[in-house]
Amino acid sequence: MKSESRSVKFLVIGSGAAGLNFAITASQYGEVLLITKKKISDSATEMAQGGVAAVTSKKDSVGKHIEDTLKAGHYTNKKSAVKYIIEKGPAVIRHLASIGVNFDKTLHREGGHSERRISHVGDHTGDAIEKALIKQVRKIKNIHILEHTRATKLTKKNGKITGCHAICEQKNCTLRIAAKATILATGGIGRKFQATTNPEVSTGDGIDMSKAVGAKLMDMKYIQFHPTALSAPGKPTFLLTEALRGEGARIIDENGARFIDELAPRDIVCSAINKKRNSGHKVFLDFTHKDKAKTKATFSHVYSTLKKYGFDLTKEPIPIEPAAHYLCGGIATDICGRTSLPGLYAYGETARTGLHGANRLASNSLLEAIATTMDMPKELRTL
Repeated sequence: MKSESRSVKFLVIGSGAAGLNFAITASQYGEVLLITKKKISDSATEMAQGGVAAVTSKKDSVGKHIEDTLKAGHYTNKKSAVKYIIEKGPAVIRHLASIGVNFDKTLHREGGHSERRISHVGDHTGDAIEKALIKQVRKIKNIHILEHTRATKLTKKNGKITGCHAICEQKNCTLRIAAKATILATGGIGRKFQATTNPEVSTGDGIDMSKAVGAKLMDMKYIQFHPTALSAPGKPTFLLTEALRGEGARIIDENGARFIDELAPRDIVCSAINKKRNSGHKVFLDFTHKDKAKTKATFSHVYSTLKKYGFDLTKEPIPIEPAAHYLCGGIATDICGRTSLPGLYAYGETARTGLHGANRLASNSLLEAIATTMDMPKELRTL
């Protein structure tokens, strides 16, 4: 295999919402090389169903959203990060709308939220955001994309991160990439678990590489499990969006009995489900009492996917179990993405800003990914 070298101002590793949006922002200040180990669309963002939590209703307030976030995180959150990111919510929605994300006019409510504040595109919001960001990235001449390119290690000189080594299947070569700023947006670690809602690419590469060069990690024990993933032998661990519960879905046992507040924070719902399952019961998500035509229209992605796997959301309760979903910890950063190492920045699920604390509030992840990448750290504007 041949070897190539290249030099760039900004090296972005990862192509979910955080990586793509950072590339768009950074392109105003210099050349960007974005590498991703599979196709550019392969990311946790693309699979996200719920939406973006942001205060856009007159009934709602930033204060309520902040309190809901702190409560879900068991008040272990970093309050300055919570305030900064949640105050950015309306601007995040405007930004995404400006690049072509056509949000529905109705707001959803999800677990842990005291108000309806989830801006969404049906039940496939992440896919809509990913497509809009990719379309925008492809329009910008000084953003260069290398798909099927896997970063293998970060390079370091005199205590500063200077780029990475990578294997590029697209060119059948190894790459030595020198960068003035290296950005990790590689997602979470879900694939380290047997049952996970995460895509195949979520293997913790950014976490592992940053740890190897001495970057500080925080809160790695805080791994969120999603309470409602399909539980069927031989079928994928398919996530059933929290918005179903926001619209009245019930969590029941095999006798049809409810046993938990469906809109409690995710960790509480997971705990109740695990307790019930461990005592020999089966657990289901029941949406059969809702209008069938509306279900098919509002939750078209969930409905059609379940049909493919042999289940009908409108006619039968769906068997569920918790599955690894989101890393609330990660590479320690400030709200601008700075890590403990000069030259290295991290965003999205890879980063631990302190927004989530011990447990993430539903739909705060896409909010964080965009809010923290809309503005550049001052030092990167003048590299």
